[in-house]
Amino acid sequence: MSKQNYYLAGPMTGYPKFNFPLFDSVTKLLRDKGYGIVSPAEMDAGPVRDAALVSDDGALNVSGQVAGHTWGDLLARDVKVIADVCNGIVFLPGWEKSKGARLEAFVAISCKYPLFLYVEDDIKQVPVAEIMDGIAGGLMEMYG
Repeated sequence: MSKQNYYLAGPMTGYPKFNFPLFDSVTKLLRDKGYGIVSPAEMDAGPVRDAALVSDDGALNVSGQVAGHTWGDLLARDVKVIADVCNGIVFLPGWEKSKGARLEAFVAISCKYPLFLYVEDDIKQVPVAEIMDGIAGGLMEMYG
């Protein structure tokens, strides 16, 4: 299998420890299977990672930040990495309920990358229509 750089997308904000334990375990599992994985949980190094790992609720502080970084700061970095470094994207369960993951999905679709769902300890390629349905469903849930 040729090594690809697949970005790992999924919900973080609002999850205990910003969902880092899931991101970390899936990253390890997929790398052990030979996939090249780029994880936002790993890119959140130093103070951001430290603050995330002690958060019981995965909430940004009253200023809308974690360790001095806004959601927009972190998402902007992630979008750049998806566009410039990666060549595919893997979606974790619940991704469609995440504002950030929906935007990341749109970027990956715009770049014509292969799209994958993380299912049963592996990845399964899915058509663009399935991811677009997830984006639309997440938006409809958000807006009612």
